[in-house]
Amino acid sequence: MDTRAAMFASIERLFQNLFVTSGGVTLLFIQSLLDIRLRPTDVHRLLRQMVVIGVQTLPLAMMIGFFTGMIIALNVGVPLQEFGQEDRIGNFLGLAMVREFGPVFTAFILAARVGAAMTAELGTMAVGEEVDSLRVLGIKPSRYLAMPRIVASLLMNPILTTYATATGLFGGMLLAQVYLGVASEQFWFRVFEYMDWEEIRTGLIKAIVFGGLYSSICVYYGLKTTGGAEGVGRSTTRAVVISLTMILVADFLLTRTLIG
Repeated sequence: MDTRAAMFASIERLFQNLFVTSGGVTLLFIQSLLDIRLRPTDVHRLLRQMVVIGVQTLPLAMMIGFFTGMIIALNVGVPLQEFGQEDRIGNFLGLAMVREFGPVFTAFILAARVGAAMTAELGTMAVGEEVDSLRVLGIKPSRYLAMPRIVASLLMNPILTTYATATGLFGGMLLAQVYLGVASEQFWFRVFEYMDWEEIRTGLIKAIVFGGLYSSICVYYGLKTTGGAEGVGRSTTRAVVISLTMILVADFLLTRTLIG
């Protein structure tokens, strides 16, 4: 009987934490959007976060996008070459990069690099009582700390996704041209043969959703950090793991909604 009670208690705590966390993340995201102001200090903090999230992550996003495109082209092109259809590699690579790999891999990079930094930075402030000091001074943490990071992620994630997708297609073109003998003109013709606004819209919508998702989760766990240095590490790990998991869940739901 005690074992059953402990099991049900664990299940209850799991669902309670799930609903409390999801509700807290949603409220933080909404509050951050409501706190958007055009004051010079707010704009300065927003621009600073855009530089950290966008400019400093751009080389990494482009590099990973480039090699992702080459890997996909290699895995798809070799089987197609056996049937004499290697010129159609652009059809597969274009849809794969725009719909899935561009948005998802870019979100993974940002969640692992930027999201972890957000959680660690805000977590250090939380355990150092700096967040409480802001509240004492009448400054809302959601506007001062959360809003610039979440809004900057919403703005920069689609831009980074576009660059990563473009470099991925370029990497795929180079591999197709050098390794499979596909002319660059034929490759780009195939890329845009089935590419239309709906495909591009799907990728951009995913990028925006993923940007808001990982930033809200990481900021939430950062502000809720307790327990000193150990708590900061625990919050950072938890935030990144949950962000990566929720990106995949959201990707499935968006793909089912927008494409299926």
